[in-house]
Amino acid sequence: MNVKMMRIDLLEPSHYNFRKDLQHGDPEYEKLKRSIEEFGYVEPIIWNEKTGRVVGGHQCLKVMKDQGFENVQVGISGVEGKSSENRGV
Repeated sequence: MNVKMMRIDLLEPSHYNFRKDLQHGDPEYEKLKRSIEEFGYVEPIIWNEKTGRVVGGHQCLKVMKDQGFENVQVGISGVEGKSSENRGV
């Protein structure tokens, strides 16, 4: 998988994200926020180059947007269609 830096404002979530949309105050949101503050983000956001959508790392992306990140590392996936929905890539 290729990895590159991208502007965070260009990253759009996938319409089939099955994870809970975390909000400020949710215990999971606050835990993830503390982890990113302490350790940084350790895995790139997965971005589908063909669709232009994020397919992995939606929760981290939300927290990082809220934290004011301007650029993030993304892993580039080229899988599309039903197989990408089923695999989350």
